[in-house]
Amino acid sequence: MICGRNCSRSPMFIVVALIVLVSILFGCAQAPAPSPPTPTQVPKAAPAKEAKPEAQQAKPEAKEAKPVAKETKPEAKPQKEVAKAPQKLTKINAAFSAITGAHSGLWVAKERGLFEKYGLDVDLKDIASGSTAVQALVAGELQFAQTGGGPVVSASIAGGDLALIAGTINVLVFSLYARPEIKTVEDLKGKAVAAGQKGTVGDFVARYTLKKFGVEPDREVTIMGSGGPPERLAALLSGGVQAAVIGPPTTLQAKRNGMRELVNITDLAIPYPQNQIAVKRQYLASNQEIVRNFLKAVVEGIAVAKKDRDFTIKVIGKYSKTEDKEILEEAYDAHVPKALPAVPYPTKEAVQAVIDELVSSVPQAKDAKPEQFIDSRLLKELEDSGFVKTLY
Repeated sequence: MICGRNCSRSPMFIVVALIVLVSILFGCAQAPAPSPPTPTQVPKAAPAKEAKPEAQQAKPEAKEAKPVAKETKPEAKPQKEVAKAPQKLTKINAAFSAITGAHSGLWVAKERGLFEKYGLDVDLKDIASGSTAVQALVAGELQFAQTGGGPVVSASIAGGDLALIAGTINVLVFSLYARPEIKTVEDLKGKAVAAGQKGTVGDFVARYTLKKFGVEPDREVTIMGSGGPPERLAALLSGGVQAAVIGPPTTLQAKRNGMRELVNITDLAIPYPQNQIAVKRQYLASNQEIVRNFLKAVVEGIAVAKKDRDFTIKVIGKYSKTEDKEILEEAYDAHVPKALPAVPYPTKEAVQAVIDELVSSVPQAKDAKPEQFIDSRLLKELEDSGFVKTLY
């Protein structure tokens, strides 16, 4: 009975045990699995994200470097401005004598700003007489004079110690005009001729021309020192003299007023230093760079005059104080294309003509040589350097 009782409870016990076991197993299946170790490393990626701001912070550092580079530019600017800024201009005094197209190169250099281009501030003066201009040069009132070679040679022989550094016109560009009643040079015997002061180009032209046609100056004809061509023409028109030595464009004015051309001296091609640039030798020795730059400006002025006819005619008009187109064209055509050399060397033949004229009145001229009055070394340097070729 005992066995039977125990045996009857066994199935019940087994069922309960199975229920409990199933419940335990079911509960384990429903419980969340423990987190694996790898997911816990996800927060470690955060430092990697923090590395990006570090890279971004590096960029501002690079941007900050740019202002440093910009700051170097202002430092470079003064150097650039110094290189481009024009040098301080050297003030000098220069003069020309007589209003004539022979001065075209000099005038153009002034009006085109070429002196400033080469570092010079030139006060250009109009001195009617070549002798007066040379006196101012000797006295140190001028540094340069563009005038006839006659007064320069005369002053040098007398101790002025001047040098011809350029020869802008080396032949005579003149005419001898007379009143209508005078038909030939011989008709001037006993009459008066207006020329320049003693020793000037005009004076030389008058004496040379009279002698060439068999008339003795001073003895048979009175030579009147009457200033420049405009003054000589005025004396001729007023009847104060019977003839006058004048050059273009004054020749056209004489023709318009019924005066007669006795001799076209230009056609004779007579060597003579009609227009030269002179300096004191002492100044030349101690200021070579200034003299070189002055020559550069004049030589370039000649080139501009030859290439730009219209501009040059306007310049001649400004200095001649006329707007008469015909007169200005004659002044240009008689000088610039025909008589104005691209490289204006003084010539020995032209200077010798002055020496020959002086021999009769200046004993010291007897032993003089053209070379002692010419110093064209700087002009030669300009030509040899290729400077002149760059202008054409």
